[in-house]
Amino acid sequence: MSKAHRGTGIRDQVKNGRGTCPVCKRTGIKVLYENEINGKKITICKECNKAIAHGKKQEALAAV
Repeated sequence: MSKAHRGTGIRDQVKNGRGTCPVCKRTGIKVLYENEINGKKITICKECNKAIAHGKKQEALAAV
């Protein structure tokens, strides 16, 4: 069976949702998860979103 609808939620975004994550500085990664850090909303990648939820990326958030 075909996967015709895969990725349709991000096709309308700039560069199909890809960019540079401000936390881990990776380039060309999907930055789809909005997170509020220091009073401003930023979009971060999936790996950083999970690490922040588990409390592992606290020192990286201070630099952002």
